Amino acid sequence: MSEKVNSIRILHVDDDPDLAELVSTYLRREDSHFEVVSAGSASDGLDTLAETDIDCVVSDYDMPERNGIELLEAVRERDADLPFILFTAKGSEDIASDAISAGVTDYLQKGVGTDQYAVLANRIRNVVDKWRAEREAERTKRRLEAIAKNSSDAILTVDSTNTIQFVNQATEDLFGYDPETLRGDSLFTLIPERYRDGHRQGMERFLETNDRSLDWTAIEFSAQHREGHEVPVSISFSTFKEGGERKFVGVLRDISERVRMEDELRERERRFRQMAENIQEMVWMTDPTKGEVLYVNPAYEEIWGRSPDALYEDPQSFADAIHPEDRDRVEEILDPQSTGSYEEEYRIVRPNGETRWVYDRAVPVKNEAGEVYRTVGIASDITERREREREFDRVVELLDHTERVADVGGWEVDPKTGDAFWSDHLFELIGWEGDRAPSLEDVVDIYVEEDRPRVEAAVENALTHGESFAIEARLQRSNGEDRWMEIRGDPHVENGEVTTLRGAVHDITERKQRERALHELYDVTSDPDLSFDEKVQALLRLGRRELGTEYGTLSSIHDDEYVFEFVDTDRETIQPGDVVPVSATNCELVASTRQTVVIGDVERDAPEETGRAGFTEWGISSYIGAPVFDTGDVYGTFCFYDTAARADRFTDWEETLVDLMSNWVTVELQRKRTTEQLRDQNEQLSQFASIVSHDLRNPLNVAKGRLELVREEYDGEHIDAVRRSHERMQDLIDDLLALARVGEQMGELERVNPADVASDCWRTVATTEATLKTAISRSVRADESRFRQLFENLISNAIEHGGEDVTVTVGELDDGFYVEDTGVGIPEENRDSVFEPGYSTTRNGTGFGLHIVNQVVKAHGWDIRVTTGARDGARFEVTGVEFSSE
Repeated sequence: MSEKVNSIRILHVDDDPDLAELVSTYLRREDSHFEVVSAGSASDGLDTLAETDIDCVVSDYDMPERNGIELLEAVRERDADLPFILFTAKGSEDIASDAISAGVTDYLQKGVGTDQYAVLANRIRNVVDKWRAEREAERTKRRLEAIAKNSSDAILTVDSTNTIQFVNQATEDLFGYDPETLRGDSLFTLIPERYRDGHRQGMERFLETNDRSLDWTAIEFSAQHREGHEVPVSISFSTFKEGGERKFVGVLRDISERVRMEDELRERERRFRQMAENIQEMVWMTDPTKGEVLYVNPAYEEIWGRSPDALYEDPQSFADAIHPEDRDRVEEILDPQSTGSYEEEYRIVRPNGETRWVYDRAVPVKNEAGEVYRTVGIASDITERREREREFDRVVELLDHTERVADVGGWEVDPKTGDAFWSDHLFELIGWEGDRAPSLEDVVDIYVEEDRPRVEAAVENALTHGESFAIEARLQRSNGEDRWMEIRGDPHVENGEVTTLRGAVHDITERKQRERALHELYDVTSDPDLSFDEKVQALLRLGRRELGTEYGTLSSIHDDEYVFEFVDTDRETIQPGDVVPVSATNCELVASTRQTVVIGDVERDAPEETGRAGFTEWGISSYIGAPVFDTGDVYGTFCFYDTAARADRFTDWEETLVDLMSNWVTVELQRKRTTEQLRDQNEQLSQFASIVSHDLRNPLNVAKGRLELVREEYDGEHIDAVRRSHERMQDLIDDLLALARVGEQMGELERVNPADVASDCWRTVATTEATLKTAISRSVRADESRFRQLFENLISNAIEHGGEDVTVTVGELDDGFYVEDTGVGIPEENRDSVFEPGYSTTRNGTGFGLHIVNQVVKAHGWDIRVTTGARDGARFEVTGVEFSSE
């Protein structure tokens, strides 16, 4: 077939090129639709056929190598129907016979003159038109056969007597009959009996009058199946003539599924109405082109407070009920010109003035032409949901605000998927960039490598055993900064399985830094190997590091002078011993107010102080200083300052740190002052003891000696009275010397065994028939000489008041020891008085023994109390004792 529908492409084969050109010229002149391709031999012609679509071959007979008949035979091997005209000057009956035998389409003998080309052109048109018509008919036949064979619809033809003449294979699928058995059978075989008379009458009327009572397109009725049941079908038929006889062809389609679907649709519609009439949501349908409401269920009245009938009568009332603030927005969506679906939340106002929230969603419905002809929707009353959402939003906002105020981030892990959820503030806490949801692996990997195993173990234990945890670990922020975090996890367990692990992360970096600073502060101030000066210098270094300032100083104030006692700075502008006017410094404020002064930016926070030389000449722009006291007066200041102003004021923690340091300096100064005073008092006591020991004992010894001389000459009761007075004076001198030694400064604490000390004291005290028992094994840290005074006086007190056969027991307590006797005990009403100086229940007692015991206990920082022993005797319990671990 040629490329152009109306063109005819002709292959002209002739070994005479002049003749070939002449034929080509005349043929194109005869018909403009002719396209002539020339070939000089049979071989060239075959090559052309192989490469080009040709509609007709015109060939000479007498040609070298291969004649026209041989060319024809070769062509027929390729195409049995291609038009082939033998156009030759050598004509004979034999050639014509051979040509016909070889399948020539036409035979034409060359003549003289140009008329022969008109004849040739006419022959070519005729054979090509016939060939094309036959090919088209064949294609049509094949298509029809394919349609009939492959169609799922039943196709049949009947004659005017209702006799079936043709059926396709699909008829068997539809009616159960073999196509061969139906051919020649009556059409009534497929028509239920109740339809037959009507069909017969309609057929007769049509054959007589050509009048149709029905539209022959898609008639629906029930056909008869071979097994007796009826099959709903749709039939379209038409009439045609064959051999002068009127015949009919019909196409029958099984519509069982469609009928079933229609029945189902009707059932669905029934159910839809049943549902729509009873649900709480409003269901509606409108015609957007006409602006009509086609359907609305009774829930409209429950939600809108208006009747459905009123809406049918006035569709605009639907929009009129929308809250004025929402109306423009919603009416734009409800515009009939808008053909898209929508979901919208808006408010309506009921006739009683009540405002309700509704959630309205709708979709367009299109017809077969693709045009929107319906809009259906459903509207729900969401007033309560909106209230809950508003409450939920408040709670979320509160939680988020609380997280930020407390600097805490929340998290949750799904044990099954390993997915994790982080609150927004947790993302900020750890510096996580992007909005990708983290996994459980991500959660663990944010912690530094050294701390990661501890976090993994805690999480694994929580997921496996359902145990809560609280640990501290460092995580690395995206900027590389390490931060300390407190991580808490609380698993939720159902039926013995952890379903969710939730927790919180709190940034405790500042707390850890404060703890480190406090530990360092304690280590410095409690180090016995450091002097006061070394401790002050270390505190100034610590303060500068924590506060980030250039200077740290401890200075004293003397009238109008400000003396730098200690200085810590990297600069050389200030040296210890430097003196400046106190009015030049902010420390004057500290001294005058006796309170800590905090200035983050002098110009911003204390512009009235910008006239001081410290600001104008030295450039001190930020300052924090606390007063240091000595015996109630301001000694000076402990302060830190910088030439750079701070963006924010010093924090409460920074102020507290400076206060702690200044308080320690104050205490140390007072302790030093107290130590000096005690040293003076001890010197006075030593002088007193020396006087008592020398100046009182010597006259007493002289008096006692003189009394013995008198006694040799005289004897009487008055001499014995004087002797007893001398002995009492001796006891008083001994107790006063012991009391003076107690007041002396404590010696070095050492490891002392109470049992050994008690035994030694027992041997030095007149114990006669008394008994000592020891039930203590641990040693204590004490000043041994003072400790010995304590036991000597307690043992003497027990023997003095308990009798010569008293039993004294030294025993151990959890935090101390006791001394108990089997004497008469001490009445409860007297127990608060026994430690007072001069108190005694015996005529010869000095009243200083238990007072000395109490002074020794206090000097060690212990406590003592009197109670009743196991055998109603006196029991002295000493607590708060430090036992020796050596």
